[in-house]
Formats: sequence, C-alpha cells, structure tokens
Amino acid sequence: MMHGLIKKNMSESNKDTFVSLFEGNINRVFTFVSSKHEELGRRLEKISTKGEISKISAVKEEMQHLAEFVRINIAGFKKLLNRYDKKTGLSLVTIYKPLIKEKLKIVQQLDELIYSTSRVVLKNSRIKKSSESNSSFIRRTDKYLVHPDNIHALKFNILQHLPIFVFSNDNKGSPFSAWNHKTHDTRISSVYFDNTSFELYSARIKKLHLTEAIRMRWYGASVPDVVFVERKKHEDGWTGETSKKLRFKIHENKVVDFINGLDVWQDVESLNGKEVRELYEEIQNAIVNKRLRPIVRTYYKRQAFQLPNDSSVRLSLDTELCMIKECPEYEFDSPTYPLKSWRRGDVVCDYPFSNLSKSEIVRFPYAILEIKTQSFDEVKPVWVENLISSPLVEHVHKFSKYLYGCAVLYPFIEEIPYRLPQMSTSIRKDPFDSQKSLKMFDDKVVLIDVPAPEENIDSAHHSPIDTHDKKISIPVRVEPKVFFANERTFLSWVQFAIFWGGIGTAMLGLGESKSSFSGVVLIVVSIIFSFYSLYLYLWRAGMIRKRHPGPYDGIYGPPVLVCVFLLAMALSIIYKFPLKRVI
Repeated sequence: MMHGLIKKNMSESNKDTFVSLFEGNINRVFTFVSSKHEELGRRLEKISTKGEISKISAVKEEMQHLAEFVRINIAGFKKLLNRYDKKTGLSLVTIYKPLIKEKLKIVQQLDELIYSTSRVVLKNSRIKKSSESNSSFIRRTDKYLVHPDNIHALKFNILQHLPIFVFSNDNKGSPFSAWNHKTHDTRISSVYFDNTSFELYSARIKKLHLTEAIRMRWYGASVPDVVFVERKKHEDGWTGETSKKLRFKIHENKVVDFINGLDVWQDVESLNGKEVRELYEEIQNAIVNKRLRPIVRTYYKRQAFQLPNDSSVRLSLDTELCMIKECPEYEFDSPTYPLKSWRRGDVVCDYPFSNLSKSEIVRFPYAILEIKTQSFDEVKPVWVENLISSPLVEHVHKFSKYLYGCAVLYPFIEEIPYRLPQMSTSIRKDPFDSQKSLKMFDDKVVLIDVPAPEENIDSAHHSPIDTHDKKISIPVRVEPKVFFANERTFLSWVQFAIFWGGIGTAMLGLGESKSSFSGVVLIVVSIIFSFYSLYLYLWRAGMIRKRHPGPYDGIYGPPVLVCVFLLAMALSIIYKFPLKRVI
C-alpha cells in the first residue's frame, strides 16, 4: 500500500501523494472509530432501557474488536512514519506527532463505553458473595508492563470477563451512579518515608524478613482532610505468613505532629477506634527511631476490574505513573529535625507535572497491570492465562514503584533493583505477528500492515537509567534448611573438639608427667577448635541473614587448624618417646 511509495530520493509528486494518502487514511480510520463509538453507545443505552442483557456479550465483543482495531492502526501509522523518515532522511514523525496525539483523544473517549458497560452488567446481574473460607485460598499477585498504545485494547479485553469496579460510600440515588467516567476520580498519591541512609530501601531491595515500607496515601486531585498512614511488612515464604498491608486514618493537619513523635492518639482513635493502637505506636516508633522523612512520592491513576462481592480475581491498571523527589539534596548532608512538613507543598496532582525539572520527576513510560488471584490450586482462570500470554502485556517480576523511584531520582544510590535495566528496553511487540488480531469491521476499512522497525522508548517521558558502576541487587530467598546446615556444621566441629578434649582430660587423669603434657596439648587444641567453630557459625549466620552472596567457606581456618593439630600430635609423640643419644 502506502509503503510502496517510500523510497530514497522521492520526487515531490511522490511525497505529496504519500502525505495525501497518509492524512486521508488516518482521518478515515478515526472517523470510523468515532461513528462506531456512537453506535455502541446507543446500543448500550437501548440494552439498559429495555433490559436486554442477553445482547451485552455481542456489544462487548465488538468493543474489544474496536480497541484492537485502534491499536493495530496506531502502530501501523507510527511505523509507516518511522520507515518514511528512515528512507528519506526527513522528519514526518515530528510533523505528525501532534496530529496523532489529537486523534488519540478520540480513543480516550472509549472509557465512557467501559463505565457504561460495567453499569449495565452490574444492574442486571445477581452477584453472590463466595461462601468459601478465605483462609483456604492460595493468593498470588503478578505485575505486568503495558505499552500506552495497548491500554485500551487491554481494558476491553478485561471487560469481556470483569466489570470496572468503583468504590463509593455515597448511598444516595442509584447504587451504580458512581460508574461514570467523568466523575470517577482514580488518582492515587503516596509519600514514602525513609532515612537519609536509605535503610528501608536497602532492606526491601534485599527482601529481608520483616522489612517495612511506610507511606502516607490519599485519593483524589487534592489532599483531603483525612489521609491514610500505611505500613507494608514483608514476610519470608518459609514462615507460612503472608506479607501484610495495614493502615489507619489520620487528619491531614496532624500528620506532621505524628511523624515528629508527638501524641496524636486521640485524633487517630476518633477516626479508627482502639484496635489500631499497636499499629499506631509501631509506625510512629519506626519513624522517630530511624529518623524517617519523606523521600519519594508516587502518583498514578488506577482503574480496578472486579466483581463487587468476589475477590477471586482482581485486576488493577495504573496509568500516568510518576515518581517525584520529596527530599532535596542538601538534606542528605545535614538533615533537619523536627520535620516541618510531610510532603512537598509545591506539587499538586496535575499530570504531567510540567512545573518540575527533569531531576525531580520520573514519568514512567508504561502502565502497570496488577493481577491478584486466589484459588485452591494456584491455577489462574483460562482467560487470565490467555491475557498474560498475549502481546498486550510484558511480565515484570516484583516491580516496586518506590524502589524504582529511589534508584532513578537519587543517582548516588549504588545498589539498584535487578529488574531496573529491563525498564530501558522497549516492550512493544509487533501487533501484526498474530493474524488473529486482524479482524475487520468493514471491507472498506483497511488495516495498514507495515514491517516493524526497531522502536525505542520515548525519551521525553522516561528518565535515563544509569546502571554504570552500580551493583544490581538480586534478592536471594533463604530457606530454613540453610540455617540448619550451618548449625550441623557447627555441631560437627564441636563434636570433634569434644572428642579431643575428652582424650586430653583422660590423659591428665593418668597422673604421669608425660601423659599430662600430651593431655594439656590436646585440651588446648580442642579449645582452639571450639572457639573457631563458634566464630565460623556466627559469621555464617550473619551472612545468611543479610543475604550476602558469599563466599561462605573459610580459606585459612581449616589449614591452620590442621597444622596446629599435627603439631600437637608431633609434640605429644616426641615427648612420649624422646630421642636418645646412642653411645
């Protein structure tokens, strides 16, 4: 098609023809998208009015096809421009980037269909809460990266199985009146605390047992009167315990007093009750004793997909993710106490935070999909398996917004998460690899199939990640058997020392001077062996707890002990059988 016109040394007429065809096709595609959007909206309204819920499946399937159609064509247009620029040496990408961005506003309107469909499904469905005991379930959380071009295709894929979930305390009017894309504020902000030595960061990056993350969280465009104080505590899998997230409410004007160690329990109790007293004290003591302060703020918009009374499968999609520096550089040289604020006052929830410099913010280039499942056998539903194996998502193991933000915003940190270099690699997969996705709505609407060049991440929204001369921390899982093995080694050394000490004590009991000397030598050797084995045991136990990569073997200890042992034996033999001069 149009790529046939792309060649080196193009004539002006060919260039004009290409531009004309390009603009005509992009207008044609998005005119179709707008008309299809209006058509689907009318059909949803009709289904809602007449209660024809049986027809909702066909509408949802067409929505998914529409989103896939948009995704493939957007990718095609971008690849076409990239190929044109590569062949001709011109820069049509720069010229048409504003046009494509303007056209994508039409795609943003598709969110209206997501909320409308969810509202219709929930109003006409009888959803029963599962009666199974939650304690018998195996819970699992996985995270995936989503390219911005794939976000709407992903949403409509999920919508085939789960409605969008909107939490609302408003009991007025219709129970589903909150399912409105214009009024539903999905913004979430969190301020993470750490000290200037990044003690919590270092512990969490190594996945140490009982490590904590402490943050202040609020929802919406502005800071409300009441915010949440949260603590996430990591539990090692071998303990049988699951990592927990606990939180309590506090009035915003009391947060500074709380983090400075002042007593604000009456305020917290009035909002939460007496049951959070222990949590309140533990978090406050941790902040005061470790001298924690605001370090990183995260901001994103979250859309959750879940049945209201069923938590067996829950998906959340975080978009417009940003990490913002909360602690200025001079505070690391001479930290000031008490703290005067718990967050930056010059930062408001206004994406893309244009007032901040590049050194103060990281605009994450991807969306984050989090899938939470709980089942008896840790087997995901078939549709979830199909979703995670599709080109829409890329798995990222144990991604942490806080760890990523610290590693990028504070370049002097020498230890970085092992998954950080993955963020510098494009995750976009060729949408044309799967011919199943090439579904046509109309023979007159053409999908542009263009060979895919290598594409890099948009550097305008992604801070460069410096991994040069930095240690990449790989978390090591420590099983209980590792500690037991260390104990067995210690007991083996002690058993050996007791054996020789016992022989030495027996020789002392004989009462002869020669045997007494040999006994003393053996006892001294056994004492040396005992202290060495104790030192080795404590040293290895400390290394294991710190997840140190090693080595764990003693290079000089065993040879020295063997030499001491042989020397002791030689002295005993020489003293027992002294050399006599032969006359």
